[in-house]
Amino acid sequence: MNIEVIAKIAGVLGFFISVSTFVLTRLERRKKIEIELFESSSLDFPDEEDAKGELLIKVRFTNIGPQPVILKPRTLIIECSGKTYKLDREDYWGMDEFDELMPPTSSQEIGVHLGSVCEALEIESPKNYDEKTFNKLYPLSVKIYDHSGKAYKTEKFKYHESVGEFIT
Repeated sequence: MNIEVIAKIAGVLGFFISVSTFVLTRLERRKKIEIELFESSSLDFPDEEDAKGELLIKVRFTNIGPQPVILKPRTLIIECSGKTYKLDREDYWGMDEFDELMPPTSSQEIGVHLGSVCEALEIESPKNYDEKTFNKLYPLSVKIYDHSGKAYKTEKFKYHESVGEFIT
């Protein structure tokens, strides 16, 4: 092997390393929103006047990316088996404190009435629980949009109706 062949191999290797570095840094700089769901109560929102201890689904958005994101909270959509719940038509808590501009590592929360979500998604308690109905899980997907129309979506949640828990 002479020096010319080694130089060509090193040039091609250097090219592939630079392209892969460019791609990785682009992926690293993407806007990322983590979405969490858990059961809560309207008492967790003390600024709301009609907080009577009602059961809520608390939806938490956390900006885990390196860039700020401007979320539009009224675009929140929860889906289950083709059924859709849209935030703009139902009860919600915490909208007054929701700051649309989310710098990196910040979090915002919205409370949504659990009964409204279950009704819209047709999640019902059966008359009698047996093995099949007790173990039934409802797959949920949660989606929200930012100011430019980009959707942030997660499909990692399941709702276990018989015990009222969200499972990831």
